[in-house]
Amino acid sequence: MLTIKKQFLHLMTHTFLAMLTAPLTLLLFGAWRGMTFNGPNFLLLFMLYLFLMFTHALERLLSKSEQSGSKLPYKMILFFGILSIGTLTIIFSLSNLILVAILLLYFVYSILQFYPYSMSNTFYEILLRPFFKILILSSVSFFSQANFIPLQLQYELLPLALFHIFGLIQIQVKNTTGSDRPMTYYQQLLMKHSKSLKMTSFLLAYATAIFQILNLSSSLWAISVFGLSALLVFPLFKRRFQGTLRIEQYLANYSFLFTLGYSLLFLV
Repeated sequence: MLTIKKQFLHLMTHTFLAMLTAPLTLLLFGAWRGMTFNGPNFLLLFMLYLFLMFTHALERLLSKSEQSGSKLPYKMILFFGILSIGTLTIIFSLSNLILVAILLLYFVYSILQFYPYSMSNTFYEILLRPFFKILILSSVSFFSQANFIPLQLQYELLPLALFHIFGLIQIQVKNTTGSDRPMTYYQQLLMKHSKSLKMTSFLLAYATAIFQILNLSSSLWAISVFGLSALLVFPLFKRRFQGTLRIEQYLANYSFLFTLGYSLLFLV
């Protein structure tokens, strides 16, 4: 039993797996819902996935440089920047200018959140990241499949946004704890109320999803799969895992499973 737990935690904290699931998580729900209104456009979805993989790599480079205070790796940043822009040109040939303009705005945000002024571990990060990564990207992926965006989508995205905030709080607490920089007023409040903030955002994410279930005719197996995903939160709250758990990777894979379970509720 102990071996199974170790293997499971090793899989959930696998760096390469987290790199694959992180961009997929941001596209999954919107594309899933969009396909129910129109036939799938797998080529455009694949190009969106590549674009997010390149921008995610760019974000990781900027984030590591910001946290360590080291010199920016300009060559790697330029490399992934060119790949991102190149992917956008292909997306333009497959879609339209509006979609590309929104993705270009997201690309600019990916850089501005770290450079020249970092938003890491600030309240601005809590405000802007769910907007860009959940609302914007889910809307883009929905549009890529259905060619329109319904008003109800923003309500359906609420559990995903709350879960994203839950993950952000986890990462901000970890970064603030491990930093030797003076804490800002926001960070002091974050550390003081970290347990209640984490628990509240987690419970709200599942509670709002349950409200969605009340308006759906979800299968019992889909509800069960989604409910079981809540058990994955325990390593994040148990003290014995706090020092060894690779939180960013674990949250990336947990977010994917949460999004997948939530998406299954809409399966008709």
